[in-house]
Amino acid sequence: MTSYHKTVLYASERQFERFNELVQLASSLHDTCLEGEKIYPGFVHIIGDIWSVFYLQNPQLNPSTKDNNDIHYEVLTYLMQTEEFKKWQSLTVADELLSVLIAMSVSEQLKQWLKENEALRQAQRKQERAERSKQRAEQQLKDIQQTLSDENVTEQTKRRAQWQKEFMQKQLLAAQTEQQQAQTEINQTMKTLTVEQFSAMLIKSTINARLTKQAMSQIGTLDGKKLETVPIGQQFQLAEHIQQSNLLKRIAELTGRFKRIAYKKQKTQHRMTMERKNVTYGQEMTRLLPMELANFVLPNAKLDFLRRYSEQQALLFDTKGKDRRGRGPIIICMDESSSMTSLKAESKAFCLALLMIARKQKRDFAIVPFASEVGEVVIFAKGRSTAEDIMNFSTHFLGGGTNYEKPLRASLDILTKSEFNKADMLFVTDGSSFLSSRFLDEFNTIKKKRNFECTSIVLTNLIQTVNLDIVHRFSDKVIVVKDLFDAEEVFSMY
Repeated sequence: MTSYHKTVLYASERQFERFNELVQLASSLHDTCLEGEKIYPGFVHIIGDIWSVFYLQNPQLNPSTKDNNDIHYEVLTYLMQTEEFKKWQSLTVADELLSVLIAMSVSEQLKQWLKENEALRQAQRKQERAERSKQRAEQQLKDIQQTLSDENVTEQTKRRAQWQKEFMQKQLLAAQTEQQQAQTEINQTMKTLTVEQFSAMLIKSTINARLTKQAMSQIGTLDGKKLETVPIGQQFQLAEHIQQSNLLKRIAELTGRFKRIAYKKQKTQHRMTMERKNVTYGQEMTRLLPMELANFVLPNAKLDFLRRYSEQQALLFDTKGKDRRGRGPIIICMDESSSMTSLKAESKAFCLALLMIARKQKRDFAIVPFASEVGEVVIFAKGRSTAEDIMNFSTHFLGGGTNYEKPLRASLDILTKSEFNKADMLFVTDGSSFLSSRFLDEFNTIKKKRNFECTSIVLTNLIQTVNLDIVHRFSDKVIVVKDLFDAEEVFSMY
């Protein structure tokens, strides 16, 4: 691929070098420039200058370059006249990520415009035919000249060669003329690219760039570092993953929501002993909802209430436990059975928000994904994570049935590690599973010995119900909600 070395701006050699370095780091930009250069020679120079005008403090066109780079000059003139450019340029100065993201988006749209322009394609085909005719004529003229220079050929052969030479010279001239005409047609076609079209490209590009960078910040990967301090190559890698995946975009959006909830909850200094937003199930009389107390005194509802109360199914106010912030590591068992598919993005974002808490508090963090089997267990030491870690976690989903015992055993295995002593365990599910009394006794014994607590979040609705009795038997606290955003009290517990 031709490197960026021609400009219509006042520029330095370092400007050329840096863009060429960035193109090698940003694979999407590299591929687009490569394809664009095949369609329109000089494409990479235009894109390089587009990056430059967004990145440089005070970019200025160099009028002396106009005659030799007429189209290139006009394209940059169009761009710098747009309101969108004037609006965004002050925000992108010295920001390599935003500048490249905008250049990347513009390059893709410009390449597509070039590919879909029929007049341009016809002119290019004409130019290619002329180039082939030119090459054939030049080669034949070369062969003819060798014949004319050969002293051993007859005069008749030389006369014939001279006639052929004159004919091929005319062919060469015709090919050159056709080539020039084709280039003129290409230039005229390029001039149809208007300020309005560039404005539309920039609006889309700046929106895409802003949303991509915002999503990168929301996911909050990269070892907890500020995005700006991360090597630019890793930034591009993460950006490209997000741009290519609607799931990641959704996860990023939801992670941002969960983070805002978490920050708000963590700033709360006074804790209420009773949380009246969420409701759980049980048989503690002092925490019964008013409606349940009414059921108790109403003759036609009393029997149903007593049945549910005996089965630990009565509705209770959910009481928050003691503040355990910074107490120890966090282990989260996240249900990834098929019934959780609709909550895939939400569950991933929920885990990432908790990872953010762990990272902030320098707590070890483990994720145990489960369905019928346990997926890959990921341990983040002190909450630190890389872009690759997060991409792998965010894009993998198990599917299948629900098995409680396997993730709980996997959690016990993690708890045998010394660094996971006194861990906080969170179990999230929307399904039911059988657990033997033997296993429950074993689990609760180890839980007491290892000094950890288990909080369970049960997702339930009219269609999906869970056997809460089983969950209560291995949990210290059970939170019953319709979705994970209703389980916001969890963020107050860590």
